[in-house]
Amino acid sequence: MKKINIGFISPYDAMVPVIEELKKGQNDLLITAVTGNLEKGVALAKELELQGMDVLISRGGTAKLIRDAVMLPVIDVHMSGYDLLRSIMLASGHLGEKKALVGFSNITIGAASIVSLLEIDLKVVTLAEASDVEPILSTLKAEGYTRILGDVVTVNAAQQLGMNGLLIQSGRESILQSLEEARRLHKTQQKNQQLLRIFEHLLAEQEQDFFVATKTGKVLYENWSSIKRLPLTSTEINALIQQVNDSDLPVLKIFTEVERPFSIRATSWQDRSSTLFSFFFKRLSASTHELNGGLAEKIHQLPPLAAESTAMKNIRHLLEEPFLATAPIVLEGAPGSGKETLARYVHAYHQKQGYFAVLPIEELKKSFSELHALKVTTLLVTISNAPLSDFAREIKEQLAVLAAQNTQVILAAEEMPQNLIDSLGMQEAVRITLPSLTDRQGDLELLVHQFLTEFHQTLGTRPIKVRDDAMEELKKNHWNGDVNELKAYIKKLALAEKEYVIEKGTVLKNPSAAQTQQKSKELFFEGATTLKEIERKIIEQVLHEEGFNQTKAAKRLGINRATLWRKLKE
Repeated sequence: MKKINIGFISPYDAMVPVIEELKKGQNDLLITAVTGNLEKGVALAKELELQGMDVLISRGGTAKLIRDAVMLPVIDVHMSGYDLLRSIMLASGHLGEKKALVGFSNITIGAASIVSLLEIDLKVVTLAEASDVEPILSTLKAEGYTRILGDVVTVNAAQQLGMNGLLIQSGRESILQSLEEARRLHKTQQKNQQLLRIFEHLLAEQEQDFFVATKTGKVLYENWSSIKRLPLTSTEINALIQQVNDSDLPVLKIFTEVERPFSIRATSWQDRSSTLFSFFFKRLSASTHELNGGLAEKIHQLPPLAAESTAMKNIRHLLEEPFLATAPIVLEGAPGSGKETLARYVHAYHQKQGYFAVLPIEELKKSFSELHALKVTTLLVTISNAPLSDFAREIKEQLAVLAAQNTQVILAAEEMPQNLIDSLGMQEAVRITLPSLTDRQGDLELLVHQFLTEFHQTLGTRPIKVRDDAMEELKKNHWNGDVNELKAYIKKLALAEKEYVIEKGTVLKNPSAAQTQQKSKELFFEGATTLKEIERKIIEQVLHEEGFNQTKAAKRLGINRATLWRKLKE
């Protein structure tokens, strides 16, 4: 029996692993899953159409745009009550935050009922039209709301305003329902696939951002990937068309007097009886820049900071003082204790518009000119135990120049001797020592929930909370001050747990690295009686040795990441 070819365009990354998992039970379907939201999703849908798909599936606004752009039938993954309930319960775990759910009435009516029945402290706001998103979010932000639940567009808009977005994801039930609907639709409706002359030409050009217009400037077709919308006025479009007509050659124009510079290459071509004009766009700069051994980036979202313990509350309040928006800072703490997170928090909380850069102190000289040209507003300099006496004076001068151009300098080290601070000219820096996890027991539950939220959003893991007795078991671990170690362990539990709540049994069956580091490697086959069990233990051992980094573990095991993910789910 010929299988039904289904193209699944997910608006967000975390849906793809769920689709991959559900593939196993769909013997009559051949599913190709890709990720792309709105206009990018439309472009991917067109590519899948050319590849011979029978049916396309997507969600929300992306599904609507795709339906208008292709000849194939398009299924919309509906948002179920289960999806709303999971997301609302996930949000309710973020204590101390004002939370709101923002969406159209098809979402908010059900959400309001859930919130009322369960007596959850969550404001529900209904949108009348898409243009209401930004003003409503701005109002909520002014009222002190920091976490927003919604669809992809709402979450992205919230993040641009510096708020924490929590995406309402589609669960397995909704995805299975869409696959069943695809079966029914395929039996009753198959549209003929058609190659569009315009699209053939644009594919040959291998460009991502483009639009096609007539001689009068009417836009016939547009596709945006790195650009949100057409960045030209009708006057500018007509002027470029006139230049192409006059020269009969491609015209290249560069726009630099904008927030993100770009170039346009305009060409003309004959489509039967008419002349059409293609405009291809290219970004001239990105929001991130690679430095020698470091990275400079634009930060638009306040990073999550677990600060319920007395020690971290005091640090957070200090970092939020206005004078610390520019003052030099020295952060001291064990590796993995969160020094970079605090530096990012300072940058985002004080709403700095420039770049945030992280750089090892040994690479400062090589990257100095780039830092100066980029107008970095916050520079985190990491210091190892290597001696700096040979070039401390030169570093001191460079740090002084950066500070003079309004770059806040933050030094980060495990421990900073006073003589080193003096030699770098940082005598007036505010010194902050980060507490170990042992001194942050009040933050443990928040950190665990924060990590579960992150993995649920990025990896599509199932658990959204931890059972009380399982949390008590977690608290018995002797965390040695390494937040990264805790995060890696929670990732391990999130992958191991097959239900929506992490149970005590899952914690007991999956000990932390601190609990297992004393065990001999010769013993890790203990209890394995089949080849499959031995394989599972080998995978777990390699994951542990690679700090639960699935990409590195898959490379060591000689398999791809999707195969590793599938084996972990078995």
